[in-house]
Amino acid sequence: MCAFAIAWTLATFAACAAVAAPAMIRYDHPVYKNGKRVLWHGAWRGSAGRSYSHNAPARATVPEAPAAAAAAAGAVAATAAGSAAAGAIGGETSAPLKPFAILADPGDLSASRMAREFVEVLGDQGVQGRAIVGSTAPTGIARVMRTDMADFAIVTLDSLAVSVKYQPDWPKRVPLVAPLAPETIEVVASKDVKSLADLAGKSVSFGDPDGTTGISAKLLFSRLGVTVAPTYEPLADALAALAGGKRDAVVVLGAREAHALDGFGGDGRFHLVAIPWSPPLESVYAPARIAASDRPNLIRANDTVETVAAPMALVAIDAPAGSPRADALGRLARAFFDTYESTLTAGRDEHWGEINLAADAAVPNADWPRLAAAQGWVDERKASANASLDAFRATAKAAGAGGGPKAEDSDRLYDSLTRWRSLLQ
Repeated sequence: MCAFAIAWTLATFAACAAVAAPAMIRYDHPVYKNGKRVLWHGAWRGSAGRSYSHNAPARATVPEAPAAAAAAAGAVAATAAGSAAAGAIGGETSAPLKPFAILADPGDLSASRMAREFVEVLGDQGVQGRAIVGSTAPTGIARVMRTDMADFAIVTLDSLAVSVKYQPDWPKRVPLVAPLAPETIEVVASKDVKSLADLAGKSVSFGDPDGTTGISAKLLFSRLGVTVAPTYEPLADALAALAGGKRDAVVVLGAREAHALDGFGGDGRFHLVAIPWSPPLESVYAPARIAASDRPNLIRANDTVETVAAPMALVAIDAPAGSPRADALGRLARAFFDTYESTLTAGRDEHWGEINLAADAAVPNADWPRLAAAQGWVDERKASANASLDAFRATAKAAGAGGGPKAEDSDRLYDSLTRWRSLLQ
C-alpha cells in the first residue's frame, strides 16, 4: 500500500511537471514557499490580466552576443553567447517573449513611424507586437499605467521632466530603455514676427490637446520668459488658422514627417522663427539648425535657421526595478538591441542612425535609471569598447610625445569614430 501511494504520488508529480499552467514558467532550481516546493512562477499585470501568454509566438532567435561582463549590483544578469530569446535573464532558459504594445504621440509623426519600425524589427524575430497612438505626456502615460494599454513608449524627456516635480518616483516606474535622437522644435509665423519675444500675448497653436508638442512648447516659452496665449488643435487646422490670420504662430515638434508643413508657405508670407541658443535652454534642449532644403517655403535659399531640439527616449512603462514586468520587458529590450542594426537599413527612419544606445538620459533635475536588462546589455559592450579606447589612446599618446596629436585630441577623434557604431560591435 505504501509503495502504491509513493508510485501514485510520483506519477502525479510527473504529470503536473509535464505541462505548465497558462502564463507560468517552470523554476530551474528548487524554490520553497510556506514550507512547500513551488514548481511554477509567472507574471501578471493590470485588471485585463495581461501576462506571458500561452498564445505567444515561439521563442525568438537573435544573433549571439559576447559573454557578459560581471553585472553591476541590482542589474539583471544576461546569459552567455548563444542564448536564445534575446538573452534570457538570470537562468539557463527563458520564457517566450511576451506580446507587447508600444505607444507614440499621434501628433509626432516621426515617433509614430519609429514605433511601427520597433514592432517590425521584433516581428522579424517572431515576437508579436503592435504600435498604438495616444498621448505620451505625463497624464497620458499615467492613464496607460492604469489601463495596461502599452508596454513601451517613445516620449519627449522634457515633458516627462515635468512629472518628476509632482511625482518623484516617476523615473523608477518609467525607466529608460534607450535615448533616441532629439527632435527639432519649429515655430512657424508670419514674417513680421522677428523673434519669439514678438509673440508675447499672441495666439500660438501648441498642437493637439494633451499632446507632447504642447508641453514642449509650454516649457520652451516659459524658459525664455515669453508668455503667449496657447490654443490646441491638430497641425492641419492650426496651419489653416495661421493662414487665415486667426493664429499668430504654430509650434511643430518632429516635423520631419509632418507633410502638412511641406506644402505650407508657398505664398511667401510665412517663415520659421529663429530660436537662438541661450543658457536657459542648456539643461533641457540641444541646439539645432534647419536648412532651406528642409523648408524651402519657409527659409530663404542657401540659408539656415537656428532652433532647438527636444530630447527623445524609448521607455518601459510601469517597470520598476526587480519586478516581474521589468524582467519581461527587459527580454524584449535585449532582443531589440541585439538586432538593432536592422533599423539602419534603407527605408527606415533616419533617426535610428543618430542614436547612441550607451548614452544616458538628459533629464533636468532627475536621475533617470535605465531598465536593468538594457543597462546590462550596454555594460557588456562597454567592456570591449573600453579596451579599444585604451589601445587607441596609448597609440595617440605615443604619437603626441613626438609632437603629434594630444591625448585629449585622441578622445575626441575616438568619439567621432565610434559615434555611428553606437557600441554595437
